[in-house]
Amino acid sequence: MLIHFYTFMTALFASLVMVPFLRRWALEQNNVDQPDGARKQHTVAMPRLGGISIFLSFLFSVIVYAPIDNFVRGMLAGGLVIFATGLIDDLSGLSAKRKFSGQIVACLATIVVGKVYLVDLGDLFGFGAIVLPPWLGIPFTVFAVVGVVNAINLVDGLDGLAGGISVIALSSFLVLGLLENDAGISLLAAALVGGILGFLKYNFYPARIFMGDAGSMTVGFFLGFMAIGLTQSGNASISPVAPVLILGLPLIDTVWVMCRRVVKGESPFAPDRSHMHHKLLNLGFEHRFTVLIMYGISVFWSVFAVFFRSWPDYVLLFSYLMICCVGYQLLRYFIHHPKFLARFMRDADESLRHTVIYTKMAVFANTLFWPLKFLLAGYALLVVISVVNHNSTQWQVSLLLLVVSVGLRLWSHEGGGQFVMLVVYAACGIAAYEVWHVASSLIFGFSIKLLGDVLLALMALLAGFKMVFRTNNEYFLSTVDFLVLSVCAFLAVASQTGALGVNLYGPLFRCVLLLFVVRTTIVGNVRDRQVLRDAVMVFLLLVTLVALLG
Repeated sequence: MLIHFYTFMTALFASLVMVPFLRRWALEQNNVDQPDGARKQHTVAMPRLGGISIFLSFLFSVIVYAPIDNFVRGMLAGGLVIFATGLIDDLSGLSAKRKFSGQIVACLATIVVGKVYLVDLGDLFGFGAIVLPPWLGIPFTVFAVVGVVNAINLVDGLDGLAGGISVIALSSFLVLGLLENDAGISLLAAALVGGILGFLKYNFYPARIFMGDAGSMTVGFFLGFMAIGLTQSGNASISPVAPVLILGLPLIDTVWVMCRRVVKGESPFAPDRSHMHHKLLNLGFEHRFTVLIMYGISVFWSVFAVFFRSWPDYVLLFSYLMICCVGYQLLRYFIHHPKFLARFMRDADESLRHTVIYTKMAVFANTLFWPLKFLLAGYALLVVISVVNHNSTQWQVSLLLLVVSVGLRLWSHEGGGQFVMLVVYAACGIAAYEVWHVASSLIFGFSIKLLGDVLLALMALLAGFKMVFRTNNEYFLSTVDFLVLSVCAFLAVASQTGALGVNLYGPLFRCVLLLFVVRTTIVGNVRDRQVLRDAVMVFLLLVTLVALLG
């Protein structure tokens, strides 16, 4: 699990760092998506090079952490082709024919290098498994993956929509990869989730950058081949229909819209406003709520597919088609009877953080500060016990941090500002390591390390809840936060490559969780920040004295 965490974090941080620079460069080069009132939602020119950050952060993380077997080589080979195709289209424009050619070449590259293509479609109709010979399986694989690529591309119509749906699908693939012990799939999914989430920070409504074709086509390509890789290996126990359900929303939306266009005598690729998100907008839902509804549908299908992945193929397919039909009829009913949605849209003209439900949850989240501080105090007690009985920190390190902390405290009336947080974060790293390395029993047979992990897990859950239901101006990343994340990412990469000669995955993971918890406890409270700084100085003094005397 730790290798997946670091794969995710490395891609996330790399993407977070790259997006602002790409946005600025795209604006300087005037590489923007111009507004089109007929079918596009944005009203100002928008940079569209976010896909570069997604792919490069994904590529870097995979090269560092993933085992480079034939499957991963094939994915990277085809990924480079599809990314180059999308990037050329974003920079200078490509005809539909050339884009399709690039997509087909990318699929063939992955099939040839990775030896991955559709063979077993499963028992779709209850009459036995459908097995394809290579001469049919390879063309069908190209057709299927190109379909997924264009489904993700077409669903990219609202801020954060395509990226969020892709993250939900990839998270399901990550879970399935872990359940199947498929390190290639799960690590690729973790890296791509990190890259997309780093981009989504700047793509949620109102967006500051779009992923462009380089992003949507690349993400769709990887989703398609991950779905195939999960179900076509020799020992796979997952139904071939399960990935179809996970990608069910963009697939059924694309198929339905294209079929309607063909029936009307139009080109299936002609742009219009007949997608599901357009229907929801026409019903009166606000931009954010439309995206949340689409997320909810995607989560439903992903959870359904993961939990019932071992059901017979024809049962899964029948369930999918029936639920889609019921959902379509409900949508038609609401279109003709919009008054029934009035209750659900009473907050539709407000931002998400001003809705009634969100406000109530935010108030409840604020009440969790005291339980969080209580748990943090318990963890601090474990740290003190660990230091007194099993100290492993060199006194020179703790003394240097103590001198720096006192100097910054006296340097300005604000206590050194953000720079003191560097000392606080360093002390948190020491504390996490001190608790992590003590495996001796403390109480009822439980070790300090185990008790510390339990407290960290509980604190992380509370802090995560607070982060989700945060108020404005909370949880922004400062320069110090970026610097600390850079150091953690560097140490993780160095540990993976063996440059440090020691495995830091365990303590680094716990250190990041502790930093997140500490950051949460001092959000918007100057007094708590000052108390924390004073407590850190006392802790560093204790570590120094124990090291010198012991």
